Amino acid sequence: MDVHSNMFDLTGKTALVTGGGYGLGRTLVHGLAGHGATVLSVARSGDALAETFSTLGPEHRYIVGDLTDDALYEELDGIPEHIDILVNNAGGDPFIKPWPEQTPEEWRGTYEVNVVAAMRLIHLLSPKMAERGFGRIINVSSVYGSIGQDARNTTRRGGAGAYTAAKHGLIGLTHYLACQLGRTGVTVNSLSPGMITWHPNPTEEARALWEKLADQTPVGRNSLPHDYVTAVVFLAAEGSAFVNGTNLVVDGGWSIW
Repeated sequence: MDVHSNMFDLTGKTALVTGGGYGLGRTLVHGLAGHGATVLSVARSGDALAETFSTLGPEHRYIVGDLTDDALYEELDGIPEHIDILVNNAGGDPFIKPWPEQTPEEWRGTYEVNVVAAMRLIHLLSPKMAERGFGRIINVSSVYGSIGQDARNTTRRGGAGAYTAAKHGLIGLTHYLACQLGRTGVTVNSLSPGMITWHPNPTEEARALWEKLADQTPVGRNSLPHDYVTAVVFLAAEGSAFVNGTNLVVDGGWSIW
């Protein structure tokens, strides 16, 4: 590795980013493309993906699909591109409510999009990466993947029980697969963001919560999606070959206070 060259250059690499329609996913698509990668993205909203890719060149493209649908994995298995970088960004909690009210079905749904989808994509793509001797797998977790949620840091009808458990599970999956794939040239790491305030029309209750969380963060603010581009490019680059099984926390210091 030439340390005098641009060690963040992703030219010649192809990245797949899930959940690229909005927010963090959209910004990571643009960030990886801006560092030279050819980028594909998968999400459910064709309109959102079209907007994400509207300013990118024709070498970049998207696939509309649901990560809980078997047909999507069959389609991805047949794409002509060789995926070098997988960013499992799709996630979230579609059933936010106080945890005693979350049903087993809702917990399963949250696990499906946060953990099972990541596992399925890694299962599909990592053997092909290993054959070529290079791969970067980045699982987007959360600070709630390694700490619990203070009950005071949520809205009245909020709660992240299933989400917290799922993000812990995603970091566990990262650790396990980093051990399994470490000798193949494929690294597996996780990224744990803090609070991201990208929503264009937050409620007053959400604004108040954001202000409270910003006050609890040593840097004095919450994050925006662009705060994570450098971390993802770092984990995706050839120069990060010795970074494996790491959970990179990017939260402004929130979790150390």
